[in-house]
Amino acid sequence: MRFLLIAAITVASLVSTSSLHAQSSASRDEQIAQAKKEFVSGTSAYQNGDFETALAHFRQAYQLTKSPDLLFNIATVSDRMRHDAEALAAYEGYIKARPKSPDREHVEGRIEALREAIRAQQRAELDAEIEARQAAIEAAARVKAERPLTRHVGPGPGPWITIGAGSASMVTGAILVGLGQRDQKNVSGAPAGSSFAEYQDMADRGPRRTKIGLGLLGVGAAGVIGGVIWQLTGGHEEEVPEVSIGPTGISVRGKF
Repeated sequence: MRFLLIAAITVASLVSTSSLHAQSSASRDEQIAQAKKEFVSGTSAYQNGDFETALAHFRQAYQLTKSPDLLFNIATVSDRMRHDAEALAAYEGYIKARPKSPDREHVEGRIEALREAIRAQQRAELDAEIEARQAAIEAAARVKAERPLTRHVGPGPGPWITIGAGSASMVTGAILVGLGQRDQKNVSGAPAGSSFAEYQDMADRGPRRTKIGLGLLGVGAAGVIGGVIWQLTGGHEEEVPEVSIGPTGISVRGKF
């Protein structure tokens, strides 16, 4: 009944405000006519329980006329729909424009109730945010307790380069030893009556190849063994990066 009473006041207000604006009479009459249609449609939708449509019509009617009485209608529908912020703003605008309204006591009661509801919602949202952050902190603490504090970082590619070079040296040494042994075998197995000049190069080259090959085999073997030991014993322990979640956000500590 209170809504319908204010609705009646609003219709009268819509008609009376036509002379208060500097616009042309025809333009203002068109706005008043359109506002009346919006108001009638909004009232019908409200009575049929279609609050969303009613609110849209009342908002449009208010935009056309800026009649404070329409703020009561907007506030009433918004209040029913639990649009607390919009209802509060509309009630406050209405009571400011109509301080002597017969509904002042009712409106002030709704204003206080809506303010408390909004404060309660804000407290609930803040509590939920605090709870979520606390859960994140606890989860991070559990992860930190379960993970190692350091990790082993290998020596890098150095050992493998050393092993590769040593292996290549051993292969080269083995080839030279084989060639040297073949030269010496050819010299020692020369047919009787052969000329020494025919085998002099082989006689000089064979021991030299064998000596160099044995040297390369030794160097290569040392390189392979040293590379393996380097790979197994090299490297160092490094602090694992730590991710912390706190009130100010996420922070990372450690080395990458």
